[in-house]
Amino acid sequence: MQNIKSLFLLLLSCFFGGCTSSAIFEDYRNIPQEKWAINSDIQFEVEIPQNGDYDFILCIRHTTDYEMANLWCFLTVADSTRTIRKDSVNIMVAEADGKWKGKGNLLKTLEYPLPDPYALNTGKYFISVKQGMRTPTLKGIKNVGLIVRPGTSVPTAIE
Repeated sequence: MQNIKSLFLLLLSCFFGGCTSSAIFEDYRNIPQEKWAINSDIQFEVEIPQNGDYDFILCIRHTTDYEMANLWCFLTVADSTRTIRKDSVNIMVAEADGKWKGKGNLLKTLEYPLPDPYALNTGKYFISVKQGMRTPTLKGIKNVGLIVRPGTSVPTAIE
């Protein structure tokens, strides 16, 4: 009986230990009235703990009222003195047959990892996300989120 309890506790700790996230930052911002205006920036402030490469994951939560199959976003990463990097990403939110790619029923959640890691120094960074669909207002976008995780490369000083 003692062995069964020990085995159960070991499995339970492995299960919950596997649920921990390696993210150093994760946050979602609400889009007022689920209408993302073309001139509306979504702002995040991220503290980077050490020099190195970091993976960025852009997260979109949308309703089934979203009318497009994709979503262009412009991402800008800056520190207190300059812009570090700008990216344009085309997130496919639906398959060619119209099936949503995100998880969920009426509210779909889609995580889009940016293809290349960001080489960042220790410090505070400001991330801005804009929609780039050339539509004054996108209906059905509920939240925009950002996840930042340490990359797989060894931390190095960045000039």
